[in-house]
Amino acid sequence: MITFRRVTILFFILLFTINLVHFLGCRLAWFPPLICEHIYTYMLILFGLYISVSVTMAFFIRSGFHHASHCHGQTKEKICALTFDDSPDAMNTPLILSILNRERIWATFFVIGAKLTGNEALLKEINAAGHLIGNHSWNHSVWFDFFPAKKMQREISRTSLAVSEIIGKAPLLFRPPFGVVNPALHRAITRLGYHVIGWNVRSYDTVHRDPHKTIARILKRVTPGSIILLHDHLPESPEILEELVAGLKRNGYNVVPLNQLIPIEAYE
Repeated sequence: MITFRRVTILFFILLFTINLVHFLGCRLAWFPPLICEHIYTYMLILFGLYISVSVTMAFFIRSGFHHASHCHGQTKEKICALTFDDSPDAMNTPLILSILNRERIWATFFVIGAKLTGNEALLKEINAAGHLIGNHSWNHSVWFDFFPAKKMQREISRTSLAVSEIIGKAPLLFRPPFGVVNPALHRAITRLGYHVIGWNVRSYDTVHRDPHKTIARILKRVTPGSIILLHDHLPESPEILEELVAGLKRNGYNVVPLNQLIPIEAYE
């Protein structure tokens, strides 16, 4: 498996080799002049490749490049898990809960800490219904991925503390804002000991606002063990959920809690 650590080790090995060629081979005329003339160009190319790979792979949570993530269950059974980001929403989350309760299925809600004020009763209702609550940072800032590790850690811890004060337990499940995992987040999560939760079926419900196209996209991509990414703050969210559950049932799938699909602890 290609990881940031392994790529970094390879980078420094190659960098050391280039420097060795420069200081020994070129100075002692062991290598052709053409190679020696462009030695710094090779260093720049190597550095550029290293940065490009590191930045690009940060956007692919399933790769586990910067940090191991749980993106699907290891099973051949036709089971899957539903997850909702950017929770809670005072208008739509209760409708989502009503559908889940009627269908007797359980989901995971990744909450934004700043949205908990005024929605304490709603968070308690999510917990009382048996759904899991995960951490989705304090305010889902567009600058989150540029924060240093310590600031990320403070944001995540602040959200977990807020959840704990409301329901009496702190979540260990964390979903990165925008699904980006970089070296700074790796350090923060490692210190906190949280589980990073990704997905292998992304609904793009915030992009494609046609519920029928969204549902068709999801059903086409669901496989045994899938973790499905949805949002519960959109006006279309209840309709999407209702038709999605019906479609999953038609295709022979059962929806199970995330910690049943993946054997991990959800709370401290």
